[in-house]
Amino acid sequence: MDAQVNTIITSIITLGLLGMTGYIVGKTGYLPQKTGNVLSGIVIKVTTPILIFTTMVNAPFTSKDFSNGLLIYLFGLLFILIAFFAGSISTKAMGIKGSAASIYKMQSMFGNVIFLAFPLLYALYGNQGIIYAIFFNLANDTFLWTLGIYLVNSHKKNNWRKNLRHLINGNTMAFAGGLICIYIGQQKLVAGNDAFNHFYAFFYNTFNPLGRTTIYLSMLFIGLILSGIKIKSMKEFLKKYPLFVVSFFKLLAIPFAAIAYFYFFGKGIDKMVKNIVVLQLAMPCSTIVPGLAIQHGSDYNFATEAVFVSTILGLITMPFLVNVLRIFS
Repeated sequence: MDAQVNTIITSIITLGLLGMTGYIVGKTGYLPQKTGNVLSGIVIKVTTPILIFTTMVNAPFTSKDFSNGLLIYLFGLLFILIAFFAGSISTKAMGIKGSAASIYKMQSMFGNVIFLAFPLLYALYGNQGIIYAIFFNLANDTFLWTLGIYLVNSHKKNNWRKNLRHLINGNTMAFAGGLICIYIGQQKLVAGNDAFNHFYAFFYNTFNPLGRTTIYLSMLFIGLILSGIKIKSMKEFLKKYPLFVVSFFKLLAIPFAAIAYFYFFGKGIDKMVKNIVVLQLAMPCSTIVPGLAIQHGSDYNFATEAVFVSTILGLITMPFLVNVLRIFS
């Protein structure tokens, strides 16, 4: 078996076991009902920013990394926008209206780019995978806190401009701080300063393990989210075909559109850039969207059911896509 495919299968099994742990403790009531909300806040506001910062300052960040990261950001914007238009067309074709249509479009656009992608890309590519994944996450956030907030509020006609402040968050601040530290290091402004080096080593050794817990806490959170989905009848659930349509677009159609684009027009683009973009686009539906849906009074049920269906199907499609990338990238 190809080493990379073997790695992703092993990683998915590992992450699946972690997710199953979260599912069991949620389904059995071993943890309080609101634990998922608390865990989500810890991951988004604490451990992920720390992971971003410690990864950036400790990695050999080069000008090539920055130019590749900028490409990932731009391609992320492009394909997320394509996903939005695909979602808009398919909602009209299926006759989905109101808040359900808005959530459908959001789940077509936004993937699990932190909770699942960070652990997976770290397993595949190490710190380099995390660094490049950060750039895609910035593209995701650019649309999530602008167009995404507009969509989740569209049934209330709220002013989306007020939500631009969300673009300044722990993750973007950690990214900016990481860039500043990289610049200081590259300019050798603290070279040979033993006191600073000791402080840096102490700081890194203290906070890096905390940032790494993102990988484990993220999967526990996904399991807790899935444990809260109530399926009265599998036959009735299978009738909800829009869930499978949005999963098809999210897991296969948009990633394959990116693969096709890179195959025909991306000959000079770094292979790592192409792989990161495709794999991030291939992530299951976002676990953040259900939180936004309940917060803004939108269709929470459709949002969570889309996470459930796409996550289960994603366990099959992601190894398949890695194989395709190996052939065509």
